[in-house]
Amino acid sequence: MWNLIADVGGTNMRLAAVNAEGDILERARYDTKGTLNLEQACADFAAHRGSAPGRAVIAAAGVVRDGSVQLTNADQSFSERGIAVALGIERAKVLNDFEAAAWSLATVAEGDVTVLQGQAVFPREPCLIVGPGTGLGVGALVWANGEPCVIPGEGGHVALGPRTPEEVPIFEALRKEWPEIGMGPGLVVEAEAILSGTGLPYFYRAVAKSMDLTAPLGTGAEIFEAAKARLDTAAIRAVELFVQYLAGVAGDLGLVFAAKGGVFISGGVAAANPWIFDEAFVAAFNAGGRHTSWRQELPLHLYHQPNFGLIGARNYLTAR
Repeated sequence: MWNLIADVGGTNMRLAAVNAEGDILERARYDTKGTLNLEQACADFAAHRGSAPGRAVIAAAGVVRDGSVQLTNADQSFSERGIAVALGIERAKVLNDFEAAAWSLATVAEGDVTVLQGQAVFPREPCLIVGPGTGLGVGALVWANGEPCVIPGEGGHVALGPRTPEEVPIFEALRKEWPEIGMGPGLVVEAEAILSGTGLPYFYRAVAKSMDLTAPLGTGAEIFEAAKARLDTAAIRAVELFVQYLAGVAGDLGLVFAAKGGVFISGGVAAANPWIFDEAFVAAFNAGGRHTSWRQELPLHLYHQPNFGLIGARNYLTAR
């Protein structure tokens, strides 16, 4: 008896066979944009093993609706029903990638994190994971009677607005640059419009416009690189604000979930730019007014477990 777990992103589909205890027996990788879709890849993997799995849990980088998902960064969609049919099993489960990321926190270990605040101790208290990547992923894990339970959601789309008068022209320019991300008649935008690899170039151009500067950089990676090397004034300011806003959102959501099990920062942007998680980030995370001391009690970690999708799918499987 074996079960199938998978982590499906815009580039790779990573599949693995696990036993009842969750130990990985075999792995395989398929190209997300290759000749096989996910359902066909699952069937191919099972055929290679010579038997159908008992169950299947898939972590997918896209919004899951009624058991179906359209990948955010690839022209591919699939469903729980389609996966079950392809494998010849009764049922399958599809998790959003940050739902799976939250599930991975059930077995987080000291080697998975760089501690930014607190200690590498992981009590069975609520945990929050925030991940700026192509979008802004958010998930939470809580414990009920000693068992893990994940609360999925779209926390990356909470409202974000100017925090000082000097930031008002930036948000005015951003809303003109990208009207769809506006929330209501004022200046606030959805957080993902800034705190993501997709949103940062828009934000950078808005910062440059507010400073009467040119904006020659085209990608999030270029903006972070120029800011780190201090080569572009608008990039420096955009990344400085990115750090403040990300820390503030993480701290706000940490309060919402009373995340005394830890707030974990992950995602592609975080992995590529660990240098931004400095004393200024921690200070902005803790800037809570009357609740500053409460925020300071929340453990804060940079989470660098590259296999959180597979681990989360496995943890979901073993918990259900």
